[in-house]
Amino acid sequence: MRQNNIFTAQSRDREFYIRVMIAVAACGISFGLPFALYHLFWGSLTISAILLPVVVLQVFALISLLRRGFNAFAAWTIGVVQISANIFFVMEVGMMASYWLYASGVANFYILDRRPALLVNTLACLLAVTLAFDDPTYIVRYCAAFAMINIFLYTFSAQLEKKNDELDRMLTIDPLTRVGNRTAMDETLLRVKNHFDRYATPATVIMIDLDHFKVINDTLGHFEGDKVLCRVADLVQTRLRPTDSLYRYGGEEFIVVAENTTLSQASYLAEGIRQRVADYEGEHKNAESTLTVSIGVAQLRAEESTNNMINRADQALYKAKSMGRNWVCFDGEFESENGELDATRTEDTERATG
Repeated sequence: MRQNNIFTAQSRDREFYIRVMIAVAACGISFGLPFALYHLFWGSLTISAILLPVVVLQVFALISLLRRGFNAFAAWTIGVVQISANIFFVMEVGMMASYWLYASGVANFYILDRRPALLVNTLACLLAVTLAFDDPTYIVRYCAAFAMINIFLYTFSAQLEKKNDELDRMLTIDPLTRVGNRTAMDETLLRVKNHFDRYATPATVIMIDLDHFKVINDTLGHFEGDKVLCRVADLVQTRLRPTDSLYRYGGEEFIVVAENTTLSQASYLAEGIRQRVADYEGEHKNAESTLTVSIGVAQLRAEESTNNMINRADQALYKAKSMGRNWVCFDGEFESENGELDATRTEDTERATG
């Protein structure tokens, strides 16, 4: 589940940073190309020789961003090239152009992660001091100002990253059971659907419903009902693989998204979940000892939406309920086509709750 949350956070961050990187690259090209052409024909050939490769590299980075989205090549190219070009620019023009280094240093914290940005800016500062500046007083002032800017930016970036993580957890985690919520599930299903359409990677959803949960709430109270929900969520997660993810669908219903998993493979996972809940409650003779789950399973089909897949899993779940609960049932459409899977429950837990 944590992997999916990370993916969600990174997806949102990348959309923002792609826009920033495109803006930086576009500005570099827009301002760098006219200066490069001016110096090529009427000014300094040295400055033109510095700016033209920078413009070309930023064009390639911009194309890479537009075609591939966020990628390390584009980020490092834009970040390193633009600040390196400014160092050579200061070497050619003089210390009065050093303000470009401040702007480049700030931009790097929007282009790169905070640690690589700090590393690149530190190396750039050392190169500028060594190659571009010769006034000791100005060197001290520049280093002090550049260090303060980087310290503040690094601290701000760390705090912003922490707050973004907290917001993503609030947006994608169910506050009671600490599993994924509907928002996280929708994003995972969108990614799964894209993989299926592009690579024909199978995917299956397992819909889980707690049997007689209303009775538990009515007899034990909602506080104990919440504890049961958390207990079941924990039990389900102990049966999941690294590629599976669990979400609270609503009320007492949960959904497992089993990636790269066929219906036949998911049948073993679903039965393991059902039996794990039944065995656990059977070992603890208390008010929760009758708790079981009913499960419906459906595999993603060609040219269908993920909502349709969930609806088929819900129909299979309804079938499991109508059979007396504490059953795993499978998508009827798949069953009619393959003639293999209908419902399952291992013999050692052949007790259905009416």
